[in-house]
Amino acid sequence: MKKPTLADFLKTSFYIGVIGYGGPAILALMKKIFVHEKEWISEKEFMNSLSLAQILPGTYGVSIMGYIGFKLYKFLGGILASLFYLLPATISMIPLAWAYFTFGNLSFVQKLFAGLGSLVVALLVNATLMLGKSVFKKITINDWKGFTISLVTFINIFFLKINIIWLILLAGTLGFIFFYFTREFEDEKARKGEALLTEPEFLEHEPLLIKDWIPVILIVAIFILGLFIPSTRNVIITFLKIGAIAFGGGFTSIPIIKHQVVDTYNWLTVKQFMDGIALGQITPGSVLNTSTFIGYHVAGILGALFATLSVFIPSLTAMMILASIHGKIHNLKIVKVVIKGILSGFIGLLIAVTLQFAFKSLISWQAWLIFILAIVWLVILKKDSVWAILGTIALSLLIF
Repeated sequence: MKKPTLADFLKTSFYIGVIGYGGPAILALMKKIFVHEKEWISEKEFMNSLSLAQILPGTYGVSIMGYIGFKLYKFLGGILASLFYLLPATISMIPLAWAYFTFGNLSFVQKLFAGLGSLVVALLVNATLMLGKSVFKKITINDWKGFTISLVTFINIFFLKINIIWLILLAGTLGFIFFYFTREFEDEKARKGEALLTEPEFLEHEPLLIKDWIPVILIVAIFILGLFIPSTRNVIITFLKIGAIAFGGGFTSIPIIKHQVVDTYNWLTVKQFMDGIALGQITPGSVLNTSTFIGYHVAGILGALFATLSVFIPSLTAMMILASIHGKIHNLKIVKVVIKGILSGFIGLLIAVTLQFAFKSLISWQAWLIFILAIVWLVILKKDSVWAILGTIALSLLIF
């Protein structure tokens, strides 16, 4: 494997952040560039980073970028690679947020977001189905356990309005109770012909020195300073909490963000929150970039920057801490069963949010037309969401 200069590595991270549209497609792009074109990391090491990202909160893209950066350049590489990867989406979202809150009442803007709201519902339906396929790979009689967890979280969030954090903890606990004392995970590996315990290979790196901790100290100092600023204190605390429990990445984080920023703090209305998600689809990167939009509305540019950093810091920190002991963590059965319980719970949470958004958005024939076309494009034809976004923008301005 070749080791790049730090400048080349950061330039490539920024480039991936610029063209990183399409959700899971970003993983294929990273693998193509880092493994096959640049040869900076082996395919096995890349897959190790992906498997670790799957058991951590946050988005896979940021976690993998942090993992590779840490392996190549310790904390400095992990932090800077993630920041450069996030930079394009952040600098795109800030002016969009400013324009939305400045000109959002204009007629053509209202038409635009009426259509994009329908698209968001379709994207949520597609995300729910994709998550369901990853959790329930084959629908069998044994899947009643996972479906039960999904139903419990749906009923509690949709009808009883139970705090979402308690529901995530409940889902993880039910996952342990339902799956830990069975042989489902062992039998699945046996069917695939895999060893029950595997020890992945890792890139070797030199021991950490005092100077290697300087980037960490600077980040901590920045956050401490932000906590002393009244306008950003709640933003930091809120998005750190969101980032710490947003398992599954992408759209699975939407119920958590909505619970905090709409239901708890009333920073946004449901309509504004949906519009923020829609704007997040226009920019590169993940759904968690909606944090930039929310942070801007609460505390301006400073709020946007702190919200963005805060929502990704928990997963990035966990990734760099656990990178060296990934094999032991990833193969622990208790980790697998708890994560399966949590992801099963997220299916119920996603269904609840999808219904709430649908009741708000699908209120005219134009909205239903865009929704149906988007479902056909995303779910049936399985085409790229970027074209669905562009098509929705054009059609919204035409028919509303």
